[in-house]
Amino acid sequence: MTFCTIKIMNTKYQYISEWTINLNSENEFRDLINTQGIFKDEFSAKRKTPSTSLQLRYDDDYLTQIRYIDVLNDSEIELSNSAKSFRYFENKKNRINFLIPTKKDTNSFIGEDATLNFTAPKSNLIEVPFQTIAKISSKDKPFEWLPFDDFYITYPLFTGLGEFLFLDYIEPLSPKLIGDYKNIEYPFGKMDPAGIHKFNRINLSMKSIKNLTEDEDLDFEYWYAGISGIPFWIQHPDIPKCPKTGNLMRFVCQIKTLESVKVGQSNLTSEKDYFAQYTKYLRFWGSGTLYVFMEPKSKVVGLIIQDT
Repeated sequence: MTFCTIKIMNTKYQYISEWTINLNSENEFRDLINTQGIFKDEFSAKRKTPSTSLQLRYDDDYLTQIRYIDVLNDSEIELSNSAKSFRYFENKKNRINFLIPTKKDTNSFIGEDATLNFTAPKSNLIEVPFQTIAKISSKDKPFEWLPFDDFYITYPLFTGLGEFLFLDYIEPLSPKLIGDYKNIEYPFGKMDPAGIHKFNRINLSMKSIKNLTEDEDLDFEYWYAGISGIPFWIQHPDIPKCPKTGNLMRFVCQIKTLESVKVGQSNLTSEKDYFAQYTKYLRFWGSGTLYVFMEPKSKVVGLIIQDT
């Protein structure tokens, strides 16, 4: 009597909120998966939207398939020869939450309020003032992992910096600039670093992607102010490493250009005709988005703007 041996294949999956992926470098591949990785239940919710996700399949711990999936598509991406040697690993999984303007009192908000006790960075390397963009509170569930209670996001909006800007938040209410920035452009000219440009406060509530209504369509951005958990990149993924530790930095949130966040006070001036357009509301360049990362051990923050 002849017996046949049947091999049972061990199959595992990973779910990624992103539509591009580097299959030529396993290190970059893993960094992307740790940053963009999501849980299966949120993948199931997201695949019903126009926002593309990737489903990765591993058989016996080796990558065998990547599917490109959204409400209109379900197609397979061809694997490179090197990608076929990529091994399965337990990646970090993230929860997607939308930051939605609300009239209710909240812990997190965009803009400033009268209780602000925060000193923005000043440096001879940045010849325009920093603006306080938002306060993110660790009292809100998506941000419980933050290493301090209140995280004030600050950025010099009137630069044309095309790379990550790093700040040291060892002193959370008085961060310091890290790095040497030699190629900074000033599209509106140089300004007094002590100048004032403040935004009115808009409170933020949090809502899971699993709880979105039909009116909260990812095709349209008018109903939300930002996103936490996973970056939704305008251009390509740009995931930073901490300049102090070399560790992969964790995504905090992204905040988009918002006409609803009005400038409440400003003494900045420029001879550029189009500067007046930037004195009315919160703008990241034309109509861009600010992406914010943090390494919680070193308390280093990395910020970058992407625009269309």
